[in-house]
Amino acid sequence: MPDAVNSFSATYAIARQRFLDAAKRKGLEHTAVMHPVQDPLLPRAVVDIVRIGSRDARKVLFVTSGVHGTELTAGSGVQLQLIDIFADALPQDCAMVLVHAVNAVGCARLSRTDENNVDPNRNMVASFDDLPWNDSYDDLHADLCPVHWALDAEVRDRGVRDYIAKNGDAALVQNVLKGQHSHPEGLFFGGTSESWTVANLTDIVKDHGQGAQQLGIVDLHTGVGPYGFGEVMRMDRAPLAGSEWEKIGNLVCDVLDRVEAERPPLKIIMEYGTYPFDRVLTNLRADNWLRHHGSVHTPQGRKIKIDLQNALFADDPKWLEDVSRQGIDVCQMALDEMNEVDDALQAFEKTIAGATTPDAIFQHLEAVAQQHVGVKLFTVMDYVASRNMGRRCYTNNPESYPASGWIALCDNNWFDCVIRNHQTYVANDIDQIAQDFADADLIASLGCGAIVNLPLLQNGQVIATVNLLNRAGHFNNQKLADAHRVLLPLARMAYLASSTLAPQTLPTE
Repeated sequence: MPDAVNSFSATYAIARQRFLDAAKRKGLEHTAVMHPVQDPLLPRAVVDIVRIGSRDARKVLFVTSGVHGTELTAGSGVQLQLIDIFADALPQDCAMVLVHAVNAVGCARLSRTDENNVDPNRNMVASFDDLPWNDSYDDLHADLCPVHWALDAEVRDRGVRDYIAKNGDAALVQNVLKGQHSHPEGLFFGGTSESWTVANLTDIVKDHGQGAQQLGIVDLHTGVGPYGFGEVMRMDRAPLAGSEWEKIGNLVCDVLDRVEAERPPLKIIMEYGTYPFDRVLTNLRADNWLRHHGSVHTPQGRKIKIDLQNALFADDPKWLEDVSRQGIDVCQMALDEMNEVDDALQAFEKTIAGATTPDAIFQHLEAVAQQHVGVKLFTVMDYVASRNMGRRCYTNNPESYPASGWIALCDNNWFDCVIRNHQTYVANDIDQIAQDFADADLIASLGCGAIVNLPLLQNGQVIATVNLLNRAGHFNNQKLADAHRVLLPLARMAYLASSTLAPQTLPTE
């Protein structure tokens, strides 16, 4: 077992050299991508990629550090230990790809954002043609990013404190920190075009992930949550009710959606708590002011950088040990889960091998849903993106809730969640369902008051949804987790298998 405490480094330059030395010692494949923007007064900004495992591996887990440059040293320390642990001990048919300093310029400059002040974790956007406007951020921008960084905290922070007093801490995280595209000089700026950082990471994932059956990612971050606690954020699942990241999107882990694979990707953000969020936010605000209005080559500028680093990294043996243990555990969990899915898929493939109709295949899938999640009504919907049309192609209640012909889908909250953002839709009461579904009364008459819609993807687009309905409040967090862990991988296999038995008849003009 590697030395947890001594695996962490004080600076990006030291961390990078130790990472390269460890990879060389183990004889691992290494490639480096030099960032096109370099500062002669700072360490070279380089994205380093180390692969453990065969290029033929069917399951590939990416572990990323430095998406936010200020958080590199914590993630790098975990990656250094992963090399020692897994270089000679990866599960069969698995590979691990360590991407060190994803946002290389941010790492070199000790900045959250890239060379253009773009936050990579708000820049993974499918299209920049119709970017959303964040009114909540707009209202607070002047208070978050003052032109003058007053030393009097009472004066400097009054606007932010007033916002929290009126709306609560959760509103600040969910509505303001979810990102914005209207203030290039502001915090959490998602950009108006794809950043070099995101484009480069996409190339890396395509290079190492193309042809794999399943991809996974563990993206390492610090700065939110209780001290030393690593929150495992499952971005491949519906957000837990009330979670602080519920409204935050366009995240780097969604890069996996840009590579076609047979199975749904596994996406995890590991967020380690450091200090109270108001301290972290104040230091991010100070660094933003320094970038646009100050100079790092002054006593004040140097202090701002030191304070920022100390807010996002705790040089405390207990904290370092906790970060190490939890980081290693979540990577092992991800590998185990990918292998568990492999076994389940093989068993399900045998189960449906003798099916001669799509309905027979979906009946087997329904049985899995019933066993692991519980359903009253179970349906499958075909979707054709080029026509924006869907049809109910399977139902377990053909008399009361029959299959349907092709209809155009409405651009509503459901569409935004499932079709546009490829996220699971969850509604646990009939009033919520009625906001998005015209047949809510019919659904209620069948004894259902909760719904889960699982999107199935191919080539980065939704091709179908699997729909689970039950009584109001049925789909708790555990049932949602089981739906994603057990049902979703099988659902894609079932849908593709059904298509070979009865090719889809496309809607007419």
